[in-house]
Amino acid sequence: MIGKITGIIDYISTDHILVDVSGVGYLIYITNATINKLPGSGQEVSLFTELVVKEELLQLIGFSTPIERDWYKLLTSVQGVGSKAALALLGHIPIRTLSRAILLEDSDTIKEAQGIGPKIAKRLVLELKGKVPDMLTLAGNSTKVLENIRPTAQVGKEKKSNLAGDGFDGMEMDNISNAELDAISALVNLGYSQIDSSRAVALVVDQGDRIFEVEDLIKRALQVLVKKE
Repeated sequence: MIGKITGIIDYISTDHILVDVSGVGYLIYITNATINKLPGSGQEVSLFTELVVKEELLQLIGFSTPIERDWYKLLTSVQGVGSKAALALLGHIPIRTLSRAILLEDSDTIKEAQGIGPKIAKRLVLELKGKVPDMLTLAGNSTKVLENIRPTAQVGKEKKSNLAGDGFDGMEMDNISNAELDAISALVNLGYSQIDSSRAVALVVDQGDRIFEVEDLIKRALQVLVKKE
């Protein structure tokens, strides 16, 4: 298994790059979001990688963070979602937004990604909504970002995703905030399930027009959970 590659960028294409590692060129497929974070040709880059084995070829997929790689594995575990579709999802929809869309069963947001039809979007929601809470916890415990990958916040700062709708941009859109994770943890400690807690917090954030403090998130999420009971 090739888990990470460090080398010099030979060239950058629309969906892949060629990285020269001691004279050997590795073709690595990446998302549009990762492409926008890369240094220029001739510069050194490090990428976490996943080796995809197919009947007719071996394909390397590259990621700027381990969490992005974990999400790729999660998405491709769903029947009908291949490498191309998973990369389209991760390149078009920030992980933060994708997490909330799955938790809130918002298949309309998911099908905005190229190659994702209504049936696949609904299947993603159905199969992954119970797994997203664990992914959120994993994301909260991971801080590893490769040094020579530029944060999204430094790339086109004036551009904001029209799918986010939450006042976050740049690197913040790619991660679940500590306030959200702390609120989910508090609700679980109060006896609510991980999935119900995650969905309640996601609903509060999705409907809000500002960044919530953790106490505010807990209070509003509790109101959602009480109504559900």
